[in-house]
Amino acid sequence: MALLLEFPHEPTGCALAFVDDGRVGYAYLRDPEGAIIADVWLYNRLPAPADADWSDPRQAPFLNPEPCALPLTQPPPRAREDVRVVWSQDDVVLLADVYLREQLLGRLSPGSQPGWATLARTDGPLARRFEAEEPPAPDDGERGTSGC
Repeated sequence: MALLLEFPHEPTGCALAFVDDGRVGYAYLRDPEGAIIADVWLYNRLPAPADADWSDPRQAPFLNPEPCALPLTQPPPRAREDVRVVWSQDDVVLLADVYLREQLLGRLSPGSQPGWATLARTDGPLARRFEAEEPPAPDDGERGTSGC
């Protein structure tokens, strides 16, 4: 089951696209013109491959290989209600935290390519390891008004 969701940040015109194609989940941060300005792998739905082969662009979006990826420990999203984006601002940088239900999965900011994922075992080309000591609690409020 494929899932494509968009979460706009009205103050800046930016938007976060959450994409699950049935194989893998990613998030993309887009500027007001729609250009992708950040991306991050969030999870594999399929078993992680033993090693990476990013040579064939037809395989994109790529699964993160086992040495770089932890498994998703809950069911993948089925509907919009399963995914939440919390917008915030760190100094002058816009941040988008992506949650699957109540689990923080990743963080994007303009220019983060790749962004950070809590299921990234190590830094790699698809995601950087994200170790949040205390992830921010999900809420529906939009904080911050920084441009992208």
